Parts: sequence; C-alpha cells; structure tokens
Amino acid sequence: MNAMFKKGILASVLAVATSSAMAAPSVDIKVTGKIVPSACTPAFISGGGTADFGTIKVVSLNSTTPTPLADVKIIPISITCEEATRVGVTFNDAHKDSAPTAILPVTFVDSDFSMLPGFTAGLGMYGDKKVGTYSLGIQLTKGAVTNEAGDELYPTFSSDNGTSWGNRAGIRYLQVKPDKSEIYSFSNVLGGTPVAQTKVNFNVGIAAMINPTNDLHITDEAKMDGLTNVEVVYL
Repeated sequence: MNAMFKKGILASVLAVATSSAMAAPSVDIKVTGKIVPSACTPAFISGGGTADFGTIKVVSLNSTTPTPLADVKIIPISITCEEATRVGVTFNDAHKDSAPTAILPVTFVDSDFSMLPGFTAGLGMYGDKKVGTYSLGIQLTKGAVTNEAGDELYPTFSSDNGTSWGNRAGIRYLQVKPDKSEIYSFSNVLGGTPVAQTKVNFNVGIAAMINPTNDLHITDEAKMDGLTNVEVVYL
C-alpha cells in the first residue's frame, strides 16, 4: 500500500470521526407538571362569622374580677371539597398581644372552655389595657358535626402535625388552641383518624369574659375586638 493511499484512508477515517463528533450536540425533553389536592373551601353557613355579644353596660360588669358573658355564641362553618378529601383546620389569634398570659381567675359561662393561657385569645386593647378574653371550642353535641349526606361525624385533634389523633375531656366542646399548634379534623369516631369527605359542617362555640372595670377605667366606648383566623389544612 503506497503512502498516498494510506493518507487517503487516514483522511477518510478522520472525516468520519469529525462528522461523528459534530453530531454529538443534543436537546433535552422535560416532563413537568404538578399534583395538587382537590380544592376545599371554608365558608360561614350563617352569621358571617361574627360572634356579637351586643352592647354591654359597664354597670353590669364586675369591678375587681373578670366578668364571664352569659352566652356561648355559635359560629357554623362548612368545608366543601371538589371530591372526598381528608382535611382539618387550624385556629390563629390575630390579636394575641391582648390575650392572657396566665390562667384566668374565674371560669367561663361553660366550663368546657379552657381558662389556660394557651387556649385563650384576646379581645383587643382599650388604650394600653386588655379588654378581655375569649375561648373557642368545636361543638361535640349530637348532630353538631355532619357530612354532606347528613351522617354524624366527630371532632378529633392532633398536636404532632397529624401523626396521631385523639380527644380531650369535654362534654359539649372540644377545646381549641388559637396558636396554630394543633390541627382539628373530623372522624367517624370521637378522637379517631380523619376520614375523607366532600363536605363537613361543624360549629365553633365562643365564650368570652371582660376584664375588671377598675383596671380598664372605661370613660368612653370600648370595643370588643377579637379576631381568629380559621385555615384549612390538607392531611
């Protein structure tokens, strides 16, 4: 094989190699998307979410001890989902700066409502004084929690982000922490594991009390200004 022929073969091999190298650039196919839970929407069934204790005369309040207000106000709430979904709710006091920092010295009108500071929310400020406090509870009485078909459900709560579920002592209300530290959901047994539903109807009870008037020194209108956010949680 002469040198010229060898050079021709070598040139051909280099040309093929160069052509293969040039063919290496590529493009990528991406596969994307996202999976989301069925949308669940909370709503107030009636009353617009307002627990109105009306007008309270100073003369009717205690001067040296807190005054529990006579009624427990009921806020009916529904959660509607596009399809059966395991959901719960958290509660968060938006005015926690006015909430108690110690156990209350008197009980609410219903003893099922907790007097402990972790379970009480604030009623706002009058000047630099705290107006009072309120406590929340999910109603336990028969027929208070139902699904879309009208079947009875039962409240349940978790303090470990849904790892375990249970119930608290209480006959009429399941005590609620208004600091988002617990999740409250609904089961087919009291304190059981949450079950998927397309709709849940439940009632939140609110008991309130006003701080001693000697501390408040009310000389003009003082407003009760409690605000709690109820947020849906997907489980």
